[in-house]
Amino acid sequence: MAQRVLSARVVRVKIWTTAGKVVYSDAHGLIGETFALGDDEQSALAQGATRSEVSDLSRPENRFERIFGSLVEVYLPVRASNGTELLFETYQPASVIQADEQRVWGGIFPALVAGLGLLFLVQVPLSWRLARRLQRSSRDRAALLQRAIDSSETERWRIAGDLHDGPVQNLTAVSLTLGSAAMRLSDPQRQAPTHDELVSVLQTASEESRTAIRELRTMIMEIAPPDLDRGGLDGALTRLMAVAQEHGLAARLEANASADSHPADDVGLVYRTAQESVRNVVKHAGATRVTIRLSRERGRFTLEVVDDGCGFSADDLRRRQQNGHVGLSLLQERVAEAGATITIVSAPGQGTTIRLQLAQS
Repeated sequence: MAQRVLSARVVRVKIWTTAGKVVYSDAHGLIGETFALGDDEQSALAQGATRSEVSDLSRPENRFERIFGSLVEVYLPVRASNGTELLFETYQPASVIQADEQRVWGGIFPALVAGLGLLFLVQVPLSWRLARRLQRSSRDRAALLQRAIDSSETERWRIAGDLHDGPVQNLTAVSLTLGSAAMRLSDPQRQAPTHDELVSVLQTASEESRTAIRELRTMIMEIAPPDLDRGGLDGALTRLMAVAQEHGLAARLEANASADSHPADDVGLVYRTAQESVRNVVKHAGATRVTIRLSRERGRFTLEVVDDGCGFSADDLRRRQQNGHVGLSLLQERVAEAGATITIVSAPGQGTTIRLQLAQS
C-alpha cells in the first residue's frame, strides 16, 4: 500500500466493513475501531457506485487526517477474495484536486477560446451575408408587390381604354343611328324614312351591336380566362381561336404536344401568352391568318403564335409601349419571373412570330 498507493496525491487509505469497522488503514491506530457510516458511504455500498465528498475532519474517524488540512475523500465498494463486501476509501489533498482542475482547464481553455474565435470568424461573415440576403429578399418582395400593383393599375386602364374605344363607341353609334331614325318617325313635320332607309338603319345597328358583343366577349375572356383545370389548355385555346374567327381571321390550332406534365402556373402562362398574342393580332396586326402551334423542342414545351399581319420594328414596339400599350412588356416580365423564355420575331410587312419556351419539366 505504501509503495503503490500512498503518495503526495493519496495521503490516507481506509478499508471498512459494511458494519463500519476499519479493517485496514495506513494509520494503524484506526484498525479494529468501529464508526457509524454516513449516508454517502451507505449509498455507495447499496448502489455499488463511487462517491466523493469534502472530508469532515471533526469526525473521530478522521482525527489522524487533520494534519493534512483540507481533504477530499473518495470511496467505492469492493469485495475481498472470500466475497466479503467492503468499502475502499482514499483521502486526497484538496490542493491536488484544484491543481488537476487548473491543469485540465489550462489544456482545454486555449482550445476552447480558439474554437470560439474560429466560430466567431465563420459565423460573423455568414450572418452578415444572410442578413444582406434577407434584406435583398425583402426589397425584391417589395418590388414585386409594387410591380403587381402597377401592373394591376395598368391593366385596369387598358381595359377602360378598350371599353371606350370598342364597345362604347359601337353602342354609341347604335344609339345615334336608332335615335335619328326614331326622331324622323315621330316628327310628323319631317319626311318619314323610306323602307330601304329603315332597313339600312337596322342593318347598321345590328352590325354595330354584334361588333360590341364580340368585343365584350373578348374582354370577358381576358378578364376571366377559362378554367384550364376543367377544360384543359387545348379547349381554352380552341375557344380563343373562335374569338379570332369572330373578328374575321382564319385561325388554326396545331397541338402536337401536351403541357399536362407541367405545373398549373406554367399552363396558365402558356394561355396568357397565347391570349395576349392573339389580342395584338386582332387589334393591331391587320392580319388575315393566325396560327397557334404547341410542340416540344429539345425536351422543352414550346408555344408559337404566328400571324401574316403588318409586323413591326423595335422602334415601333417602343413607341407603342410609350403610348400605353404595355401588354407585351408585362407578359415578358411574367415569363422571366417564371423562368421561361419568350422571343418576338417581327419586321414591317413580314408578320409576327411570338415563341414561348417553358423551363425544362
